[in-house]
Amino acid sequence: MGTACTRCARQDDVVGGNVQAMVAHVPEPVVLHVYNIGSSGAWTAVNKLLQPLGTGVFHCGVEVYGWEWSYSFICPSTGTGNTEFTGTGVFCCRPMCCEGHSYAMSVPMGKTALSEDEALKLIHMLEKEWPFMDYDILKHNCCHFCGELCTRLGVGSVPHWVSNMADAGAAMEATADIGCCRLQEPGGNCCCDGGAKSAANPRTQDIVVD
Repeated sequence: MGTACTRCARQDDVVGGNVQAMVAHVPEPVVLHVYNIGSSGAWTAVNKLLQPLGTGVFHCGVEVYGWEWSYSFICPSTGTGNTEFTGTGVFCCRPMCCEGHSYAMSVPMGKTALSEDEALKLIHMLEKEWPFMDYDILKHNCCHFCGELCTRLGVGSVPHWVSNMADAGAAMEATADIGCCRLQEPGGNCCCDGGAKSAANPRTQDIVVD
């Protein structure tokens, strides 16, 4: 997965040696990565059946400036659903590499006018606004987080088919726990253990932009 990302600003050679050329900011692509829940393949089959209906059960994350950001119920410090932990549920990983889920597709969302530093400041604010204890299978899950992040990046919300299963989720929740980032895979392991904070999943304070 890699370690914390450090990116250094490009310096152009300028006559005199003490002046750094100003490089115009170029809008950055924003991409929504969509996953089938879990890694067993069961929900991949379910989503194939649901696809003709324009819906499905998905995990998703938003890629911007080389990192994919999402939201989880998993406690970042222990990788468990510790109900006494009050930290953020926001985490990041390498694009298309969220552990515990099966990558399905990517949806280009457009380009953000925010610089990398501005984007990281936005995500840092979202870390405070999206504590993991606020996770709700129907009203406040990873798909809703991605919609909020995309909106605030200026590229609009996520496609309706990504999150519309939540509208009918109450009935399904009564028979099975399909909660994205709370699903128990065979053997008792949570599908979203990859969301836990680690060297492979740095947070905004671990990503340095010079």
